[in-house]
Amino acid sequence: MRKKRLSRRERVLTALEHREPDRVPMSMTITIDAYNNLKQHMGIDLDDNPKVGRWTDVVMHPIVADQFGLDALRVDMGSPRKRPKSNASNVFIDEWHVEWKIADRPDGGFYYEMCKHPLADATIKDLDDFPWPDPHDEGLIDGVEEKFRRLHHDTDFAITTKIGGAVFELATYLCGMQRWYTALAEDPDFAYALMAKIADIQAQIDVFGLEVVGEYIDILRLSGEDMGTQQGPLISPPMFRRLVRPHLQKVWTIAKEELTRHNSRAKIMLHSCGSVRPFMKDWADMGLDVLDPIQPRAKNMDTAGIKAEIGDRLSFHGGIDIQHVLPHGTTDEVCREVRQRIKDLAPGGGYILAPAHNVQGDVPPQNLIAMRDAVEEFGYYPIHS
Repeated sequence: MRKKRLSRRERVLTALEHREPDRVPMSMTITIDAYNNLKQHMGIDLDDNPKVGRWTDVVMHPIVADQFGLDALRVDMGSPRKRPKSNASNVFIDEWHVEWKIADRPDGGFYYEMCKHPLADATIKDLDDFPWPDPHDEGLIDGVEEKFRRLHHDTDFAITTKIGGAVFELATYLCGMQRWYTALAEDPDFAYALMAKIADIQAQIDVFGLEVVGEYIDILRLSGEDMGTQQGPLISPPMFRRLVRPHLQKVWTIAKEELTRHNSRAKIMLHSCGSVRPFMKDWADMGLDVLDPIQPRAKNMDTAGIKAEIGDRLSFHGGIDIQHVLPHGTTDEVCREVRQRIKDLAPGGGYILAPAHNVQGDVPPQNLIAMRDAVEEFGYYPIHS
């Protein structure tokens, strides 16, 4: 017998409290091309003209999210007012002075690619003079309270957002990959000092934003801290604990305390791609609630093993293969993928089913519908193998 039907928000929160809701909740982040394809496939005539993010991702309109059947809805904060301007029409400069250019894809789409790293040649002495962003930039909160309040009161979606952002990964953007990973190994004092600067600002941004919208947030996304490749971690666990963990711990602790002060049931979620299993116990010890995206084709990321190892301490968001199954698989393969992830990750709660990254334009909308339909078929509790 199926359980009593829950609201979307209650479904998500119940799962993240490691209890079994009525059904496995579903979430999704999507890029502009895939979003337009999905709307067309579903016959939704809605010209919402969403803002395109730096990863060409967009916020799904509540009407589309409702008709598709999502349980969690991403809502974005405002944009900083204080950031440098570029003279080039195809380049923008973010508030950290990282430059991004538009790169065209062969299929007619585009993406943003970093083209200048402002701290590529910096020394530790240069950090004091760097033009760091203002953590209290009014653009971050301009008009957002009413938007969040309306969605919280007028819909039953669980609301997710990002306010501050990355520490470790942002250091890569600021320095460039070669300089950053060389610094971690050969100039650890510089690496530590840079992350300390970034962490201080990100923590202030989180508090600044949570004061305005904290009561409406159910999941606070801690941005991307990608620490894994397809084959293994980018840094060793000892290096993580010595150089990186203190800074992430500061940001996460401050963010979680401030978030739960406004909403006692809200959770913090980390995005980290690739093979990151060696870090999971550390992250749980640091107070992390939810890990995204659970990339199932990466080495040692078998979902049944991860659930057995740490599933009583971490919840999981993601799990549906975006490397092969969603873009290239048949609808039957998508159904089997969904059924397997539900079997592995959903028992006892602690799972929000979602694609294991932003849905790209090469994913057929039929496969997204197949994913949704498989959740309806196999995702109701109690879960049957």
